[in-house]
Amino acid sequence: MNDYEFHMMQLADSFFPSGTFGLSGGLESFVKSGRVKNRAQVIRLVRQQLKFQLLPCDCAVLSVAMNAARLGDFDRIVEVDNRYYSMKLVREVRTASTRTGKQLLHSLADMKNGTVAKKFRTAIAKGKIPGTYPVCLAIAAYSFRIPKVSAVRMMLYSYCVSIVGSAIRLGVISHIEGQKILTELAQDVNSRPSREPSEIWQLNPLAEILQMQHEQDEFRMFIT
Repeated sequence: MNDYEFHMMQLADSFFPSGTFGLSGGLESFVKSGRVKNRAQVIRLVRQQLKFQLLPCDCAVLSVAMNAARLGDFDRIVEVDNRYYSMKLVREVRTASTRTGKQLLHSLADMKNGTVAKKFRTAIAKGKIPGTYPVCLAIAAYSFRIPKVSAVRMMLYSYCVSIVGSAIRLGVISHIEGQKILTELAQDVNSRPSREPSEIWQLNPLAEILQMQHEQDEFRMFIT
């Protein structure tokens, strides 16, 4: 096993204290609205989110941030962090991203020391940058020398597990169905984009509208 593989599994594990366990990625809103009721609809939602949000936005940001960390280009990291934050129109989503990002870096401080991570944590503490999850994950992956391809797959896998786990807790699917879904999504996770991102974009208006409604719900199981 390569040294980075252990840390890749460590960061992707729901046991890691980043707070992602409390996120549903918008699934709770879809379930409450009656748009997701079974295994097939869960898979369809995940694939839509991968295609229109995770791959062109979150993973692209992670890729850019990892490149910048490797080059020691701190200004570029700050730029992409602010850009990602500004693209998240839903307050609840922005808050969740920065909360999990900061928690990830806080944990990283006790696990691994590095110039980029230390500088980024300082900037966050001073309120100069938001510290979003994809950028903080990129810094963590760089700190553990996790290859970019593996880091992208790690992010996609973690997202899929978060959605599937939420679907189980919401009573939409069983645990066995959840494992079937993850098996079906393996190809989606492994077939990452072959080129570097030339632009960062996302297109998920329905998910954003439902998440805005989720912010106003009195009773919620998940943060998002």
